[in-house]
Amino acid sequence: MEFFYFLVTGSKAWEPIYHANFFNGGGFSHGVICALIIGAVCAIAFYFGCCNSNKTSKMANFGVWAGALAISAVITFFYADMIIIGQRGVTDNKSIMRTYSFYKANEDYYISRTGQPNISQTEITDLAQKKTEIKSNLDKGGDVRFDFNLTTAILSMIFFFLVSIGVKRFTINGKTIPVQNP
Repeated sequence: MEFFYFLVTGSKAWEPIYHANFFNGGGFSHGVICALIIGAVCAIAFYFGCCNSNKTSKMANFGVWAGALAISAVITFFYADMIIIGQRGVTDNKSIMRTYSFYKANEDYYISRTGQPNISQTEITDLAQKKTEIKSNLDKGGDVRFDFNLTTAILSMIFFFLVSIGVKRFTINGKTIPVQNP
């Protein structure tokens, strides 16, 4: 799944080794699936909500389509930020804002690494320092937060467009939106 993220931002943003604790645990997969679902749902809602009756035929135009595309991207951006990356103040492990978050993956990685037998005190100190650094960077909005959120939003826009191409032929008034063919 990281292939999709590297297309948009390049691999430099994901290079440091400590990001493996989140992204190898499904961070990329959650981002792509989130983008796919939100993009598809917004596209289907546009086509079957605005383009499928005579009452809403005035809404079946490129401007409304572009608005739905933007709404899809904004929803995905904030979903990726709040759910996939997570929020710092949430400590309840059953909360949706914590269960799959980068913050929880960071904690789990630290716990699993320090729980191994024969680990030196120096390694434990280094891991604790790295864990604190990652958490601090995320709290400030740094690290991979913006790149990940933006890439997920762009993927949502791509999926919205692709679903639009597939769904538009099944509508009454939306057959020419966003393009005449295919």
